[in-house]
Amino acid sequence: MMLGAACSPKSDNTPIPAPLGAYKGTFKLLVKRGTTTAYDTVKKDSLLNIKLVTPNNYAVTGDTATIHAGSKGLFVYDGYNSLIAFNDSTYKTGPQAKVHLVGTYRYAYNGTRLQFTRANLAQDSILFYDLYKTSN
Repeated sequence: MMLGAACSPKSDNTPIPAPLGAYKGTFKLLVKRGTTTAYDTVKKDSLLNIKLVTPNNYAVTGDTATIHAGSKGLFVYDGYNSLIAFNDSTYKTGPQAKVHLVGTYRYAYNGTRLQFTRANLAQDSILFYDLYKTSN
C-alpha cells in the first residue's frame, strides 16, 4: 500500500500561482516581547500600494512618507518554495530612515490575498506585508 501511494503520478508539490497584479494593504514591523515568543506591532504604515508586473518589475507607492519608503526594482519568485525576492533600485547600503522592500521573503498567495514576511537574523523582529489584490 505505501509503495503504491509513493509511486502515484499525482503530485502534492503544486506551485503557488504567480503573484502578478496590483495590491493594497499594510506593512507592519513586529518586534518580539522580551524573552517570550509573542510579538508586538511596533510600526505600521496605513496603506501601501504594490504593483508586481511582468517582466518582474515592482513598485511600492501609497503612504510612504513616514515608515515605508517608496521602492522599485526587480523581483523574482519561487512558487515551489514560497519565496519572493526584491531588488530595490532605490536602496543604499547602511542605516535607513525608512523600511525598503528589499531582500528575500516567505510568501503565501491564494489569488486574492498576498502576504510576505521576513525575520531578521536574530529572529527578534519580523517585517510583515498583508495585501489584497485590487487588479491584474
